[in-house]
Amino acid sequence: MISKYGVVLLAVLLAATPLRATTRATDYPGSISMLLGVESVRSDLALDVKQKSRLNALRKELRSKSQVLTRKKSKVPTSRLTADQKLFSLIDSNNSSALAVLTPEQSLRFHEIQNQALGFTMLVSPKVQKQLELGVKQVISIEKIRLKGLDYVAETNLAFEQGKISQDERLQRLRDYRAHQAEDFKNVLTRVQRKVFSALCGPPLKN
Repeated sequence: MISKYGVVLLAVLLAATPLRATTRATDYPGSISMLLGVESVRSDLALDVKQKSRLNALRKELRSKSQVLTRKKSKVPTSRLTADQKLFSLIDSNNSSALAVLTPEQSLRFHEIQNQALGFTMLVSPKVQKQLELGVKQVISIEKIRLKGLDYVAETNLAFEQGKISQDERLQRLRDYRAHQAEDFKNVLTRVQRKVFSALCGPPLKN
């Protein structure tokens, strides 16, 4: 199940991508600077003033640039896809800059926190898949679950754009879907792998 911190990561993607915001097959599915903006995460990592200032700037930059991209809406699917690709490139670049702010020790702890925040959704991460020593069939199953979500999320976001559902309903539908999808991911693992993933989450993040 995705924690309340996972909702922070979901929220930034929903705010940024109007059509195909979804879980990507990457080690960092969401926005690192956004998650590092959560006060309990900052406290856990013992970020200093300089680090907080730099992360605040990165978060502001991500919001600003993503808003520019999402304002340029197009009814042409290929144009939308190109816009999404630009957005994902922006997020990846922002993530790299955010990671560079952390010390090696903080980076290790951050990965544990990210696993806690996104739960079994982190099974899309190639790094996590390797750590869990997933078999070929398991990796294929995870990818099928991820791709299935593409259509659902796209349909939900399109319904929002067309005025068929409200923003609140959109968020609720996608949050519910994320929880359901995370459970599907979990069911791919063996009991031993679930225990290993639990260890990858590290000590619980204090609220």
